[in-house]
Amino acid sequence: MRAADEVGLAATWTPNPDHPATWSGFFLVLLGVAGCLIVMAGVAVTIALWRVQGARKWGNHVIGPVIVTVGLVAAGFGFRLF
Repeated sequence: MRAADEVGLAATWTPNPDHPATWSGFFLVLLGVAGCLIVMAGVAVTIALWRVQGARKWGNHVIGPVIVTVGLVAAGFGFRLF
């Protein structure tokens, strides 16, 4: 019966004492995940605007990479400080 207790103990979650689970850490990870989603949206916008037929304006070439850059900054800031 002792083996069952050891398995139960091994399955419990123990936080890393050098990396405590706090609200600030949670929001930084959330910022990092949101940044990744913004990067994916920026890539989709960039591809969609490159495929637009007709008059190409300078905004079609700028808006997608700007969204990607904002997403990369947010993801880097969130995950770096976490």
